[in-house]
Amino acid sequence: MKHILVILLTLLLSGCALCQTAGGVRGQSGESVSGGQAAVLSFHSFDGGGPEFRIVLDSDIVSWKSAREYSKPNHAELDGAGYQAVFTFTGRKPGEAVMTVEERSPIGGNLDYTYAVKVDSGLNVSIDLLATADPDASVQSTPTLVIAVNDSVFYATPEDNPSAAAFVEKLSSEAIEVEMRDYGNFEKVSPLPWTLERSDETITTEPGDVILYQGNQITIYYDRNTWDFTRLAKIEGVSREELLDALGDGNATVTFWVEWSE
Repeated sequence: MKHILVILLTLLLSGCALCQTAGGVRGQSGESVSGGQAAVLSFHSFDGGGPEFRIVLDSDIVSWKSAREYSKPNHAELDGAGYQAVFTFTGRKPGEAVMTVEERSPIGGNLDYTYAVKVDSGLNVSIDLLATADPDASVQSTPTLVIAVNDSVFYATPEDNPSAAAFVEKLSSEAIEVEMRDYGNFEKVSPLPWTLERSDETITTEPGDVILYQGNQITIYYDRNTWDFTRLAKIEGVSREELLDALGDGNATVTFWVEWSE
């Protein structure tokens, strides 16, 4: 008589479970192999909108089959009945691989489960959970501040502070055009159409610094100055001469907007 050993590990969020069952399996050439252990992954779902699961594995060390298991046979005829999506993995040859199980739900969030899959010389299969991740959250958009003046365009990296975040948010909905005037032979400055939260600190500016002053004025620095104000963004690698050439000697009409990229 064959004995079956079942190890069940319930995972949070999706009700995913991992278990291993002992029994005879078939090797790659088709001959019967005794003593190998199959591994089973079990995920909870339900009919009529429950999540679906897909195996992503770029390796032939295991093969697998899938099945739905209802708690009672007649539940398969019920609308919205819950079931376990069961994947049974059998060893084909020794080796190690990384596998992803994609959970996709038409009504809920999506998840990716990453597993380490191992097959030993006896074709025993073991599967260990490595990570659970939201695939939609793994791709994040990055804002870039675009500054256009005369025939020049500069790209600035926003700072990591609440003022810069609010500035990016406002410019994401619409661009602004301001008339900037020279001040102190180190900056161009203009009032903003709105007031932003201040995140002031003592800063010694460099060419390319985009600064918030008193919460309602924006400046582009082309030279050095030390004061308490908020850095909104930074144009990297630009020189004083390049900025002055673009901004000119007098007033300059400057347009600010934000572009997003992944």
